[in-house]
Amino acid sequence: MGDMIKTALEIALEKTAMLDDLTDAEKEAIANKKKLEPAMAGFYKGKSGPEQLWQELKDGSLSLLKQAQVSLIESLKFNLDTKELQRRSKGVIAVESLKKEQKTSVLQQSLKMLETIQHKAETEKNQVFNEFKKAVEGNPQARNKVVEQGGQKVVVKLSVEDAIMQNPQWRQFNMDLEKNYEDQFEQALAALKNIIS
Repeated sequence: MGDMIKTALEIALEKTAMLDDLTDAEKEAIANKKKLEPAMAGFYKGKSGPEQLWQELKDGSLSLLKQAQVSLIESLKFNLDTKELQRRSKGVIAVESLKKEQKTSVLQQSLKMLETIQHKAETEKNQVFNEFKKAVEGNPQARNKVVEQGGQKVVVKLSVEDAIMQNPQWRQFNMDLEKNYEDQFEQALAALKNIIS
């Protein structure tokens, strides 16, 4: 059993051997990640904003700036709050302003597209919800739900909103809508990454 336990020296030597196998680009990416962690953690936790991020990265190499932008772009999610999406988008632009060759206007357009996708999804969802609401309000039977209570079936009156939320057609519509717009969002994110690389 003693031969199965590695000493700290053996572990350190193995790590050194693995590092020797890495390319210069891979070593730089690891070093960048270590440099970025505190700045990005503060930004994601909301302790710092785009201006502070700019300050912390202003002396960074091009690869460090690109890595910071990729991290920010990968943090953008379809269901992210609009204000947080805008804040992270400003972070991407702030980092872009540190580069010698900037693609700011193209990035701004692509980031705006993410907001547009979110807005279109919300608008469509609200329109369809209102159609369901009219249908449920016009048909009181649609608010009835049969439940088991003490071995007997009882009819319970649901609120209009609850009746819609429990409607299988609404649920299916919601799932399809989210899938459609999430796919569009992911395509827009892939395009953003291509602009940076």
